[in-house]
This record gives sequence, structure tokens and C-alpha cells, in this order.
Amino acid sequence: MKFRRWLSPSFVLSMVALFVALGGGAAVAATQFVNNAGHLGGKPPSYYLAAKHFVSSGGERFLSVGQSKVLGHAGHFTFSATCTDPSGQPGAQQVTFDVVSNTTADLDANGGPQPAGTKINIHTNSDAMDSTQTTPLKAGDFDQVGSASDSTEIAADGQEVDVFYNDGVNWPAGNGSPAHGCFAGYTGFLG
Repeated sequence: MKFRRWLSPSFVLSMVALFVALGGGAAVAATQFVNNAGHLGGKPPSYYLAAKHFVSSGGERFLSVGQSKVLGHAGHFTFSATCTDPSGQPGAQQVTFDVVSNTTADLDANGGPQPAGTKINIHTNSDAMDSTQTTPLKAGDFDQVGSASDSTEIAADGQEVDVFYNDGVNWPAGNGSPAHGCFAGYTGFLG
């Protein structure tokens, strides 16, 4: 029964939104999944959640070393990313995925309510941080993390946003696209 609870309509929609945000082949898979309304009890996705509740960075945002970008706004919350090179070694950059609220809010379950304007790091990604004995990464290797769990932000007035983030370093050049030092994006819903 617990597994069945995981597959609620809102969970299915959030996973579809994550795949769409990641783009490429995932978007094709998500489209095929959405077209099969039988997976959603015979109802279209709009039956379960109004489109105005979906939030997204509009795809990946690319950053150069030393650059910060606002990825998007969702109600009280602003999501951003910063690309740095803490070691100074070419290709050894790291990217942060952060949130700030314009009101008191519990940000990413970070010890309770935080005052307005408090910046909280949701995730940091780099080759050095994601290197393991079985999968060693060196500076300049492509590395990407898509959240396995969501980040929930709750404002004092009860407004909540749940996002699935995607971030990484060393986006490779290809298919007419240039290489990028860092990238980040998100998708989710506002309640």
C-alpha cells in the first residue's frame, strides 16, 4: 500500500515535469507517458493540477565561472545558481542551487523558519564532490545531478513550492551548442 501511495497523481505529474525540464530524450518519454491518459485514471493531467500551479526555470540556465543567475520566481521564492572555481584549476568549477524568500519561510527543511532574505543552499555540485572510488571524476568531466527528492519551501502564510532541481558542471559542446562551465534548472509546483 505504501508503494501505491507514492504513485499519486501529483507525484506522477511532478516526475513528468522533471523529465520535460531535463529535455532531450526525457521529453519524448514524458510526452509518450502523458499521451497515455490511462496512467492518470483516464483523466488529462490538467484534471489533477491547474497549469498555473506549475513552476519552472524554463529549462537549463547556463553560467560561466564567476556568474550568478536568477533561475526563476515561484510565489514568495526566488531560485538562483552561482558558478565558481574555488581551486582555480581549469574545469574544476562548482555550481550551487539556492533559494531565498521575500518573507519568513522554512527553506529546504533548514532548521525551521528563516527571516526574509535568507539565502539557503539547496545543492552544490562539482566533479570533486561527486567523485567516488568506483566513478572517479577529474576536473573538466561532465557531471550532472537531478534531485532524487524534492526541495520544499513553506512560507509563513502557508504558500508552498516543491521543486525538483537539476544542476551540473562542464556541459559539453555539441550539435551546434557551445560548452558551458555550469548549468542549473528546476521544475515543480506551487501550492
